Amino acid sequence: MSSRKSISRTPSAGHDRIEWFDTKRRVHRVRADDAASVADVRPEVMARRPGKWFGQDASQGHYWCAGTQTSVWHESRMELVSMMLFDHLFDIIAVVAQPMLLTFAAGRHHTPDYLIDTAQGERIVLDVHSDDMTADEDVELFELTRVLCERVGWRFELIDRISRVTHWNLEMMARYAHSRYAPDDVTRARILRVARMSPTFGELRRALATPRPGEHLPAVFHLMWNRAIRFDVERPFTDRTRLHAAV
Repeated sequence: MSSRKSISRTPSAGHDRIEWFDTKRRVHRVRADDAASVADVRPEVMARRPGKWFGQDASQGHYWCAGTQTSVWHESRMELVSMMLFDHLFDIIAVVAQPMLLTFAAGRHHTPDYLIDTAQGERIVLDVHSDDMTADEDVELFELTRVLCERVGWRFELIDRISRVTHWNLEMMARYAHSRYAPDDVTRARILRVARMSPTFGELRRALATPRPGEHLPAVFHLMWNRAIRFDVERPFTDRTRLHAAV
């Protein structure tokens, strides 16, 4: 093991390999042969330092992940929205950006965008790459990554497009993702009970109306973010949006 600022690319030696940093930036590496061989893969800092250049689009930054209540690096606007989507869809307990260097037996190298752990014990490798910028060599890398993940029992996800409507819906809910907007148990039970009898958002909003306009809407959006109240995030959100409340 050695201490480095980034993980250097080296030949594959004829097998797939995973390399990552611990908190002290010591490099760890394992062969990606099966689930047992990767049991100790626990990246703690980014394996690759994001580049900076003159004229760069100002899209790098940090996303506050509700699941982990920590800030997660994103290198593009699409990565930001993708992290927001996965934070909404999954119960995230750990996430690392640019988490590890994958070296394939075929001689290629790849650093995935995110490694995500969920409360259900699932490990997700997430790549974000716009389809209109995807070349044949990118397709090959994603396929190699998918095969590696399948072999070791991880889930591989590639996001190559996110609609503007989905983005808007995620932004709408994410404003209320923080636990400060979580209703107490009594209010939660009441909102869900009313939601089961209110097929659309407009009906729910009117049924919950009080002399204080919008009093319960932050709690409603918080429950939507946490999937206790579901809707189709790929369709424009209006009063006519169909809702499905948890039983």
